[in-house]
Amino acid sequence: MRQELIAIFGDRAVVLVLIGGSLFYALFYPLPYQAQVATALPVAVVDHDGSELSRQLIRWIDATEQVQVTLTTSDILQARDAVRRKALAGYIEIPNHFGRQVLRGEPARIGVFANGAYLVLYSQVANATASASLALSQDIVERRALTGAAHSPQAAKALAMPVAVDLHELYNPDGGYANYVVPAVLILILQQTFLIGICMVQVGRRGQGVIDRAPLVLVARVSVYLALQCLLLGFYMVVVYGLFGFPHLGSAGLALLAVLPGFVAVTLLGLLLGCLFTSRETALQVMMLVSVPALFLAGFAWPAEAMPGWLVNLGLLIPSTGSIDAFVRVYQMGAGLEEIRATWLGLWCLALLYAIGAWWVGRRRPCRGPSS
Repeated sequence: MRQELIAIFGDRAVVLVLIGGSLFYALFYPLPYQAQVATALPVAVVDHDGSELSRQLIRWIDATEQVQVTLTTSDILQARDAVRRKALAGYIEIPNHFGRQVLRGEPARIGVFANGAYLVLYSQVANATASASLALSQDIVERRALTGAAHSPQAAKALAMPVAVDLHELYNPDGGYANYVVPAVLILILQQTFLIGICMVQVGRRGQGVIDRAPLVLVARVSVYLALQCLLLGFYMVVVYGLFGFPHLGSAGLALLAVLPGFVAVTLLGLLLGCLFTSRETALQVMMLVSVPALFLAGFAWPAEAMPGWLVNLGLLIPSTGSIDAFVRVYQMGAGLEEIRATWLGLWCLALLYAIGAWWVGRRRPCRGPSS
């Protein structure tokens, strides 16, 4: 273990990747998401009607937290040009005779135009317009109920909205994007930095002519990297979570136990891959290349249920897929080990698979040294 620690901390490049990279990305990645939810997005309203009702709708749209009406015009080309220049997140178009149609009880439509290439912006503009329109519709129905019959204000409100929806965002109290994405990315950061670092150590060791395949040496190396990963994850849970205020319901100790087999699998995979690279640069390039596929195959950027089956199965071969699932369910959602039993055992099987692979590669063929 002492020799492995010397090999790690005696190499500034390895320390920069393992420790520096793990800390830098963990502290930097959440910064753009500190606002959690996109609010006060600038929008325009193209009002072709100019009625009192359309002006009321504009005020109610502006009153939502998602958007801020910065331009009211009757010129649709002006609004389109502003969206094209990204000066606006989108625009809402109120048609001619909007107020008259509403007062006559006829269906009236308004258009919402936002950049679908930015899904967060699009959804915020659409949700703001929908909630303002729903509130306006409810207000109109309530007033009609009050004037058309002897209804109390409470009865009129019940007639306007007979079914009320009470939304509860479980495990993410403020509905923030960072609360959703950062915990998963933290596990992926640890995996990728340690895969790169372990491969760099392996290539450097072979360059010095040090090749030791004794089982006890393998156990010692795994123990060193496992301890470092646990220490860094502890830093994430204490410092990063505390600094950015990420919510969690589980305990840090149980979370460490949940991801333990995933960390073992990452280490063994790094030792296995270390025999396949001829230079540090190659290890860095390949690991950077697979970072994006590992991100998507983890099943949080896009639901695994919506992926082809063969991609889901491929993702199970990557330690971060199971580790992310176990960590989020235990630390953020407060699950117990029994509830993640299948994932936990799957990670141990993966660790065993990579242990056999590392032993087999080391026994069947000598690891190639660095390229000249």
